[in-house]
Amino acid sequence: MAATTTAATDVGLSPTPDSSAKVTLGARSAQKNNNNKAKATVYIAITLDGYIATSDGSVNFLNKYQSSAWTEDEDMGFSAFMYTVDLLIMGRKTWDHVISFGDEMWPYGDLPIWICSRQHPSEVNIPNSRKEQAKVVGASPPDLLQMARMEGYHHAYVDGATTIREFVRCGCVEEFILTKVPLLLGSGISLFPPSDASNASNALEMIHLTTKSYSNGLVQSHYRVR
Repeated sequence: MAATTTAATDVGLSPTPDSSAKVTLGARSAQKNNNNKAKATVYIAITLDGYIATSDGSVNFLNKYQSSAWTEDEDMGFSAFMYTVDLLIMGRKTWDHVISFGDEMWPYGDLPIWICSRQHPSEVNIPNSRKEQAKVVGASPPDLLQMARMEGYHHAYVDGATTIREFVRCGCVEEFILTKVPLLLGSGISLFPPSDASNASNALEMIHLTTKSYSNGLVQSHYRVR
């Protein structure tokens, strides 16, 4: 699920070498990008209380921010981010949600997509219009990134709550671009449930790179895993 498009008044902060954030995720330190693995980045919208969707997977609460974005013709850097990636790795539930919008609302152009699923590929719904673009994969995050690099990919955009958590647990995410939505949802699908924070010794430390605030109330922060 991509961060919602928004209208921007850029007050981005310059990278601060000694500025960092710690998030306890039950994960090992992120693997450094090298020639054997593609880089992985998470780009996602998240409420102030840590939810990325309602319990049924809906992100309708983002609609008001999308409307203001289109009015002011901004997309919060999403297009620029997409220009840097050459592969999208997402969970099957996220895939089902995206294709439900139809080709008219397709946000990913011709970007290759790998759908993480334990189901047999024949059981995953891939519309005819996307069969040349998307495929089902079932490997672990480290293996996926190694496979991606072997196939010539360099930078993967990782999406979907379960898929993101698995990549984080395996130490495979190098950067996070988190868009804070000024909303307390109260319940829903959490990006990092409390069960992921059971061991403080596994805290994942991040270096703050930039923060931008937007006229519709959204605040986007970019972090690199230390």
